[in-house]
Amino acid sequence: MNIQIYHRWLILLGLWIPYQAQAQHLPGTSLDNYAGTHSLYHNPAFVSDTRFSVYANLIGTQFYTANNHVKYAAPYSFLNLLTGTVPDEYRNPNGAIKFPRTYLEEKLNGNKKYLNAGGDFRLPSIMFGLYKGKVGVGITSRVRYLLNTSGVTEPMARLISQTTKFEESQGNIYRNQSGQLHMNGFGEVALTVGGVLYDGDTDFLKVGVTVKRLVGLYNAHAQIENSAYSVLPDPAWNGLRELIGVNELHVKYAMTKDEGITNFKASPSWLLGNASPGGGWGFDIGAVYEFRPDINKYSYTERGERKRDASKNKYLYRISASLTDIGKIHFKNPYYLLQQETHTFNTQFLYSDFQKLGGSEGIFNAINNSLNGGATVAPNFKSILPMAFQGSVDYQLKPNIYINGLWVQNLIRSNAFGMKAESVVAITPRYEHKWFQLSVPLTLMNRYRSPTIGLAGRAGPVWFGTDHLTGLVNIGDPRAFNIYFGISAGLFRKPPEAQNQCWPPQERFFKRIFQGR
Repeated sequence: MNIQIYHRWLILLGLWIPYQAQAQHLPGTSLDNYAGTHSLYHNPAFVSDTRFSVYANLIGTQFYTANNHVKYAAPYSFLNLLTGTVPDEYRNPNGAIKFPRTYLEEKLNGNKKYLNAGGDFRLPSIMFGLYKGKVGVGITSRVRYLLNTSGVTEPMARLISQTTKFEESQGNIYRNQSGQLHMNGFGEVALTVGGVLYDGDTDFLKVGVTVKRLVGLYNAHAQIENSAYSVLPDPAWNGLRELIGVNELHVKYAMTKDEGITNFKASPSWLLGNASPGGGWGFDIGAVYEFRPDINKYSYTERGERKRDASKNKYLYRISASLTDIGKIHFKNPYYLLQQETHTFNTQFLYSDFQKLGGSEGIFNAINNSLNGGATVAPNFKSILPMAFQGSVDYQLKPNIYINGLWVQNLIRSNAFGMKAESVVAITPRYEHKWFQLSVPLTLMNRYRSPTIGLAGRAGPVWFGTDHLTGLVNIGDPRAFNIYFGISAGLFRKPPEAQNQCWPPQERFFKRIFQGR
C-alpha cells in the first residue's frame, strides 16, 4: 500500500468509520420505553418491567467519529459519500472520488490531539420477561470496533492527517514527539439479568447486571515517547517523494495478524477457550428509579389480586445510573500476536519500503525493517474496556411526550493502555408510541466540544437516526459525525383483560356512559 494513502486512510478511518466506544449512546433511540435490547447497553436494569413480553433484535449498526484536529471540509457531504451520490466533478476519469488533503482543514493551536472513532454491528439478540415482568433476562451479541488516539503532539498529528506533503514543515526537526494509538476489534456475547427491587405506591426501583464474554479479534497499538523526526525529499525519487528521517524513536507497538479475523469460528474454543487472539470478561451494573405519583391510574384488581397495567408507562420521571464496560481483553495467543519494543536512532522510513505490504503482518515487518528490529517482547498484553458512567433522567411532559437528559462520562485516563469512551451530554425531546417514535437529540459530542442537533426515529421494526444532522449534510465543517439504523421487533405486554376495572371508579363510570353501558 502506498504509504501516503495509508496515512490518509488512518485519518479517514477516524472520520468515516465511526465510533462507540461509546457509540452505544444513541440518545435518539436507545432511551425510549420501546428500545428493547438497545436500552441494555445504557443500563442493564432496563431488562425488567418493560413494555414487551419478548423483544428481538435482528440486525443493527452504528458509526461514530470525533476529533480535535481536523474538520471535514470537502465540497460534498457525508450523505453523498454514504449514498454514492458524489457529483462527477469531484471524481477522477475512472469514477474514483477525489479527496485531496485540502479537504481536511486543520486546527493548529499547539495542543495535543485526539481521535475517537468506531462502531458496532448488533447481531441477533433477545430479551424476555419472567414472573409477570418482575424479572427480565436478555441475551445479546455484537461485534465492536474502536480506534482511539490520545496525547498526540501536533506535528505528529499533522504527519498522520496530511502525510508528508505540507511543504512548510519539510526540513524541520520535530523533537519531544509522543502519542498513543489503540485500535481494537472484538466480539461480545452477553447475559443480562435484572429485576424489580422495590414496588411501592409511588416509588419503584429496579436493578440489573450484564456479564459479557469478550473475544478479541484484532488489536493494533503504538506508544511513542520522547522521539524526534524530520521530513525530507527522497533522493531515490528526485524529490518527487518524501522520506521520514528518524532522529530518535522510543516506541512499543503490536499488531494481530489478519488471520485473527479470517480464522474466526463460532465454537466453544473461540468463545471460552484460547483459540482466539484474545479473550476476557466485561460487566455492566445499573439501577433505575421511577417516581409514579399517579400509580392508581394504572392499577386494577383482577380475581382478588392487585395488579399494574403492564402495557403502560407509569412514571412522571425516571432516573437511571450505571457503570458500563468494566473489564479488559487479554491478548496472549502467540500464533496471532506481533509485538515489539524499539529504541533506535538515525534511521529512515522510505516510500519504497511501504509498497504492497500484504496486510497487518506486512505492515509490521516493514516497520521493523525500517527500525532495524528491536528488543523481542513476549506477545502478551491487556487492553482495558472503555469504562464509563452513564446517567439519564426521563420526564413525561404529557402522555406520549417526553424529554430525556443523558450524561456519559469516560472513566479511563487519557494515558491508559486501552479503549476510551466518548464523553457526551444530550437533551432529547421525543414523541413516543409503541408503533413509532420521533426524537430530536441536542448533543454536546466530542468531549463536550461539538454542539449538534440530530433526528432519530422508529417506524414499526425499523429504527434509525443521527445525532449530528448538520454533519451528515456537511454544514459547518464538522469534526464529529454519527449514524445508526437497524431492524428489531417485539411482542407487547397485554393491558388488563377488563378495561372497566381500572381505577379510579369515576373513569369506570364515564367509560360505561361513552360505551353505551
